[in-house]
Amino acid sequence: MLHPMLRPDSRTLYTSALEPPPGYIFDQALATTYSLDPMTLLSIPIHLAHIAQARDAATDLIATLESLRRVAERTTVYSHRGRMQVPRTHHLLYAMLESMVVEVTAPYRGAFHPKLWVLRFIAPDTKEPPRLRLLVLSRNLTTDRSWDLCLQMEGQPGGRYVAENRPLGEMLAALPEMAVNAVPGVRIQQAAMLADEVRRTAWELPGGFEEVHFHILGMSRKPWPVPRSAELSVISPFVRDEALHALRRSTGRGVSLVSRTEELDALRPETRELFESLWTLDDAAETEDGDDEEDRDTLGLHAKALVCRRGWYTHLFVGSANATNAALLGAANLEVMVELVGRWSVVGAPAALTDTEHMGSVLVPYRAQPLDPEAVKARAIEAVLERGRNALSDADLRLRCLPSDNGWTLTLHPDAPLPLEGIATIRVWPLTVSPDLGVDAAPLLRGQDVRIGPFAAVSITGLVAFEIAVAGAEKKLRFSLNLPVEGMPPDRDSLILRTVIQDRDGFARYLMLLLGDPGDEASLPQAARAAAGGGGPWAHLANDGRPLLEEMTRAYARHPERLLEVQRVVEKLRQGREDADVLPEEFLSLWDVFTRAMSRRKK
Repeated sequence: MLHPMLRPDSRTLYTSALEPPPGYIFDQALATTYSLDPMTLLSIPIHLAHIAQARDAATDLIATLESLRRVAERTTVYSHRGRMQVPRTHHLLYAMLESMVVEVTAPYRGAFHPKLWVLRFIAPDTKEPPRLRLLVLSRNLTTDRSWDLCLQMEGQPGGRYVAENRPLGEMLAALPEMAVNAVPGVRIQQAAMLADEVRRTAWELPGGFEEVHFHILGMSRKPWPVPRSAELSVISPFVRDEALHALRRSTGRGVSLVSRTEELDALRPETRELFESLWTLDDAAETEDGDDEEDRDTLGLHAKALVCRRGWYTHLFVGSANATNAALLGAANLEVMVELVGRWSVVGAPAALTDTEHMGSVLVPYRAQPLDPEAVKARAIEAVLERGRNALSDADLRLRCLPSDNGWTLTLHPDAPLPLEGIATIRVWPLTVSPDLGVDAAPLLRGQDVRIGPFAAVSITGLVAFEIAVAGAEKKLRFSLNLPVEGMPPDRDSLILRTVIQDRDGFARYLMLLLGDPGDEASLPQAARAAAGGGGPWAHLANDGRPLLEEMTRAYARHPERLLEVQRVVEKLRQGREDADVLPEEFLSLWDVFTRAMSRRKK
């Protein structure tokens, strides 16, 4: 029997892997991904801050904004430049993701392809050392519903460096150097700190495995030395002839190859004969009832693994690398693969991969499909669009923001004419507004500026969507870039806060989230829970002001830093506007008492 990690009935939710261990709270997070969906990223802070129970996290702007406040400065996502998706709907809070997203390129201009999380948790009420969680995935930070693999390991940093962790630590420390734009010092320090702690962590391995080793591909020009083995099974959604031949030469027996039908169709016949059996994902496992045709590219096989037997031991390699030339042979892509070693009698052998107890339950034998001329034509158009995406991603684009009569105008400035061969149309707009407000960006081809807007200050952001199209083709490509902005409206974040809070009830909910304990539903005061259910929270301030007085007094005595956050919010709401419709007189009177007490405490 193969290890449960490769069994389709052993599933986990992405968000559950981000939950703190019992007794711990979130402290730091660093993630890497090839492609990135802003809507997915917007949902992550809710789970890291552990306040999702306050209300429906998908629609609660107040809880989402507070979760961003708590974790955005301590969460960094490194993503391949130009691979940020354009969400189906615009969202005001996308602007708050700017600082979290660091766009990067691989050292040797291939794909920045690692997919991992390093999460740091602390136990604030104890002297326990921090706890690290490492997630190594085959999936990106998107809404894809594909079949993926996730390796989760935990451990506590010790006093000595662990030799096996060195490659991973070196890659993490080097991430800021791969950034396209300047990286703030606090995020450089975060990468260095987590890299150091990762190198000193002895990981708790999944059951049955005895060793772990990290392989970082693409940090040098040396190709990965494919490990020798007696038997080998391969799972890879994308495959190439040369890479598969190299894998087959490394083993005495090519047991099985699992991939996508169209990828296997594209191989040479002699390549398909290298393995004893070829498999694809069953259509019934790939799709769900009600799936739209346009969602098909978010489904299917996306897991990547090599299962090798060497003597008495099975070596399981999981991570981001496909069986392609760019990943395994050319050292162009930056990839992370984790090697787990255990006795094959305990964790299973390569031949067990396609048993019905394991992946065989969702696989079918490969059957060649006839060549589709329309698919060939579509791939040619996609190639032109990808070259256009790469040209825009490589360009030195900047945004300048200036006030106008009706708000604020963004000017997109290229440093030179853009070589977009084959691209007929370009449109551009901020992710915070509807695509209907996009403008023609064809002047970029001539090296000229493009004016976007005017927009309200809350809609100004460096997260900009692009849409490009080929002449005579219906297919269009959308993607986003995180561009630097000169002249950002100074009160934008305050106005976003004011827009989200809206009224007194909204302020009550936000205030109670500020005062409540992270991750403790019982600590959410009655007023906040009543507001979530539609009740009038300020009705709970009757007579002596309870429960608000109790919560603020508790914060003053035990967590004075929370009152400083309340002070920050009150000051932002008062910036340049009438605050009477948001800040009730009852609260302002109570707040005046606490501000005087806080001032006396400082003296």
